[in-house]
Amino acid sequence: MARSWGQKQPLVEKHIKDVGVGVIENHLDCFRRFVGHGKSGIYVLRKDKIIYYVGLASSLRSRLATHIKNHHRGKWNQFDLYIVKRGKRKYLVELEALLIRVAKPKGNRTEPRFIKHHNVTKQFKKALQNEASQYFPGLRN
Repeated sequence: MARSWGQKQPLVEKHIKDVGVGVIENHLDCFRRFVGHGKSGIYVLRKDKIIYYVGLASSLRSRLATHIKNHHRGKWNQFDLYIVKRGKRKYLVELEALLIRVAKPKGNRTEPRFIKHHNVTKQFKKALQNEASQYFPGLRN
């Protein structure tokens, strides 16, 4: 029997939202203990509430500490973490790609690809043109 929308299976185990970068800079040990070892998930870096970068990490606690020192340094001042349940890690790449495509953050330079999907945009546009041409015969290409 197929699952209904009412039978929820969690993807996100826990999350932390709207935390300042100073937490990592000044309380790194506490941050690492709280997040835990080997926790995977999605993180969002923000600059004054505007999404700057979306990423995924197999170790969230070390990945964010790295972003304080690398080329993203100074370009973000807040972050969100979404820790994914162990059995759901296989969805991280797709989830990251979806979030980047929707949010279009400045710090993500390229639009990521989905693992395997069919882009049907051209076929959809053609179907729309065909349907519209029934009402407006001069639109046919």
